[in-house]
This record gives sequence, structure tokens and C-alpha cells, in this order.
Amino acid sequence: MRLFGAVLVLAVIAGLCFPLHAQSSAHEKSACDVVLSWDNTGDFGPQTPNTKTSGWQEAIDYCVANAHDLYVKGGWGGRKPIYNISVPIHIPATQDFRINGGVYVMNWTGPAGDPSQDLLVIDSVMNGEFHFGILVYGGAGAAMRIKPEKPVPIDNFTVMVETEITSQGMADPAPFTPGERKAGSGLVLDATKAPIVSSRFDFIGGILNFKTCVDIQGNFTQNHFQCLHLHTNADKSHLLALGPESSQNVFQLTIGVDQGASEVTGLDIFGFNNKFAIMTRGGFPKTRDIILEEKASGNHIELMHGKKDGFDPADFITDNASTPTNHLKWIGPAPAPIKIAAPAGTFTHIQRLYPAIARVTSSADAKFNVIRDNSGQQYPALPSTDILLRVGDQLQIGSSAPSEIILACMALD
Repeated sequence: MRLFGAVLVLAVIAGLCFPLHAQSSAHEKSACDVVLSWDNTGDFGPQTPNTKTSGWQEAIDYCVANAHDLYVKGGWGGRKPIYNISVPIHIPATQDFRINGGVYVMNWTGPAGDPSQDLLVIDSVMNGEFHFGILVYGGAGAAMRIKPEKPVPIDNFTVMVETEITSQGMADPAPFTPGERKAGSGLVLDATKAPIVSSRFDFIGGILNFKTCVDIQGNFTQNHFQCLHLHTNADKSHLLALGPESSQNVFQLTIGVDQGASEVTGLDIFGFNNKFAIMTRGGFPKTRDIILEEKASGNHIELMHGKKDGFDPADFITDNASTPTNHLKWIGPAPAPIKIAAPAGTFTHIQRLYPAIARVTSSADAKFNVIRDNSGQQYPALPSTDILLRVGDQLQIGSSAPSEIILACMALD
């Protein structure tokens, strides 16, 4: 009887903290959650006394102080479940904290011109799961700013690690109005004070129509980042900027330009040793789907485009990298061979982005030298010579007369 009584007590406790039906989804509200509701049916909401965040800040503060998870009520997002926010929401440094819920709108009603006024600010997180709805933001700061600054409460160091951030997306308040946005970002991942590492970022809906849609700074390392629709109708805007300290990340992105917006840049890459899987539907100026900046190195880019024929990598990418170690791979046919005129004397060609077969037509006295991994390999002087060039190889030609190099690209496995 004593054992039966103990089991009965445990069962009652379990019933208080977990849904009684065994088939409940992992994304359903648990009986242990605190409820934030737009329609005043929860523990917090617009009815919360003196709230400026529709109950968000008060609910988060209560959950952090009392070790609860938060469930945010949604349903038919954009019509009724709207949380009006006039001051920034701050999620302090947390550990083992979960925010879940339906689809809803967090709507910024605060000042438009103050860059210090973000909609949502997230500090350090370890082992967190945050599932947000739609963020609508027309300010000069960021719709969502993730910036680890204070130590997590249990392990006591500053970091974002082993955390999942999911959102239905974010946009400015006039998503179908074209024109330039003078200020404001969608998502800012700021790892300048502490690393953002080994975490997942999944944006199911779009990030659209900000001056910079995604801005990644500092030590952003070994993360998985996915956005199913990264796009804009804002003139002179950037879709994603990746800082020079960012490395070993995996990005899956679909990018595009809406309503004929002008001077839009897709990806502006400064980082190193990252992997990108990019689908582009176009609309960018020539060479501005992807820009490899001077410090970019070792990045692997897989490009999927909508052209059935006539593909040319030079239509999509600008390569300003100081070291020729970035690799480009694409879906579809190979581009037409490229012809390069080499003047008499000594001429050096550096192979960039993809491997190629070089056929050199030159004078009889020509000499060839391929420098690979700081060592030179001599080729005989023949009227027509095919030379395999890997990414980063330097082809040196010495000849008394002008030569011609014809480059035929090879698929990058």
C-alpha cells in the first residue's frame, strides 16, 4: 500500500505538469507553461497593468524568476493575435528556457528614428528554444537583435550556444511599398562581445524590406542558418552581410528582388570557411547576387539559378577576395569558354572560383610554369597545350609574342 500511494502521488504531480493526452504534440502548450495571450485569456497580455509590451516583458521576467517556460497564444496571425510593442523587449541571459506558441504578430509602435530602440533583444542563451511569430518593425534599430553580453545563470559565462531560434519571419510595416529604406535592420546577430556558436536559426517565413535584412558581426561560428525567403523591394538594400570573423557556418538561403527594386545586393561575404547553398530568383544588378569581399576566403558556394542556358558565373558574383581560395559550384550547364589575351613578355593568370582546363596558343619559344601550393611545375612549349588549373593555381607564360588562353570550366565536385 505504501508503494501504491507513492506511485499515485507521482502520477498526480505528473498530471499537473504535462498534458493528460498521450498523443500531444511537442509544440502544444504544457500545463507548466505561463501563457501570454493577446485576447486577455492568459496569465499576461495587453491587460497586464502598465505594460508597454502587451505583457511580453512581464511574462518573460516572471518566467525567468520562477523557472517556467512561456507559451504565446496565436492563431490566424496578422488578423487578431497582434501584440503591440512600444519599448524594446529584453530576454536576459537564460539557460534551459523555452518560448513556444502559435503564429502571431509582434508589432512595433515605438519611435521610428532611434537606432537604440530594437523590437526584441536577446542576451546570452544556453540550451534554449525560442519559437517566435511574425515581427513587424519600422524602426531604425533591429527587429531582432541577438547580442550575448551577460553570463548564463548556471554555467556562468557569456555565450549563445546549443540554442534554436525559429521565427515565421519579419518585415517592415509597408511590405508592398517600394522605395529606399534609410535605416533599420531585420535580424542582427552581434557576436562582438561573446560568441554565437553551435546554434540553429530557422526563418520559415521571409525576412524582407529592411535597409539590411540580416547583419552578422563578430565571432559567429559553427552555426546552421536557414531562411526560406530572403528578399526585398527596398532600393539600395542588402539582404545579408557576413562579417570577417564568421566561419564554419552552413547557410541555406533563397534570395530575390521584388517589384524591380534597384541597386540591391544579395550576399556580402567577408567571412571564411563557410558553406552556402543559395537559390536565387534574380532581380539583382549584374554581379551583385553574391559579393566576395577582400577578406573572404575558403568559402564554398553552391548556386542554384533559374536560367536554362547561357549561364555565366560572372553574371552572379563579384570576386574581390585577396586570396583565391573561395569555390563556386552551380546547378546547370557549364558556361562558354573564356578567352584571355596574354601580352608578350611574362604574364600570370590566377584561376579563381572553379577549376578549369587552360589551352594556351603561343609562340614557339613560350615557356609555361604552373605554381601550385608554392611549388612550380614546368610544362613544355608546344603550339597548343592543355593545362589543368585548380582554384588558386597561377599560370605563368613567358613568350616573345602575344598568347591566347582559352579557359573551359570544370565541374566542382
